[in-house]
Amino acid sequence: MTSTCYSLLRVPAVRVTRLDACGNVVPGNNSVASNGIITIEQTVEQEDRQDFFTLNADGQPCVRDTSPPILKWINVTITFCNVDPELYNIMTAEPLVLDDADTPRAVGFRTREGSVNNSNFAFESWQRVSGDDACDGGVNYGYFLLPWVKEGVVGDVTQENALANFTVTGRTSFGSPWGVGPYNIRLIESGANAGQPAPLLTPITSKDHRHMQLTTLAPPEPTCGATSVSGELEVTSTGSLGASLTLPAGLALPAMVNWGDSEVSAVPVGTVGPLVHTYDSAGTYTVTAFSTTVSGPIWTGEVTVA
Repeated sequence: MTSTCYSLLRVPAVRVTRLDACGNVVPGNNSVASNGIITIEQTVEQEDRQDFFTLNADGQPCVRDTSPPILKWINVTITFCNVDPELYNIMTAEPLVLDDADTPRAVGFRTREGSVNNSNFAFESWQRVSGDDACDGGVNYGYFLLPWVKEGVVGDVTQENALANFTVTGRTSFGSPWGVGPYNIRLIESGANAGQPAPLLTPITSKDHRHMQLTTLAPPEPTCGATSVSGELEVTSTGSLGASLTLPAGLALPAMVNWGDSEVSAVPVGTVGPLVHTYDSAGTYTVTAFSTTVSGPIWTGEVTVA
């Protein structure tokens, strides 16, 4: 086995995803990517090692053993330099404050007793690799995942003649059902699909509190407000074995569309759509789409053609 060694610095992006009380990803607009990060602190908390040491009647060791330390959780403190109400809502379950526009917008949040009991989210972050250069064949990133964070709380806020920073604290939990996750976070290294985006290579287990790896797939573009975790594609039949796909606004281009019949279409930057495709035979097909350059969800739709 060989290893790749590297040094990490700076944080270009993070992503938070809402989870339910059992740690499952909540579908819909429950994901926020942000570059408004100042610091991310992770502190391991362990149950101390137990020592079992007994002397016999002659003053010599009779029992000499230990129980190793037990990982309880990882305490997390995240400091932000901007305000995204929906991001704080996902992380802390604090209720949103909406305005009275025709289409209401989230303009703030409230601090409410008991909200912490409903706080469950996944936290991903990307770090740059020291000395990395796109001219040498590609940019790498350090990818960190905390698959299940609980008890998110907005910390102390100081208002003064300076930038206001907001801090969220929480802790990780065991028993995560994250699996390989809902997002592509890496590029496949070998085989027929080499170079294509993919989720984690191996699933998160129930005992995993943190995952870290090197990746060549760039982080998601920062957003203001929540976007879809697992997008739903609008694919309709046009008759004569034809199908039409409407490109969703949240799909970062360039992208790739798999029509479900082994045919794949590249979608370059600037494409407006709709995309059209003709199948060889009648049937029901599952269509997927995903960005080829940044981490993001896999959009899925179904169409029946005749």
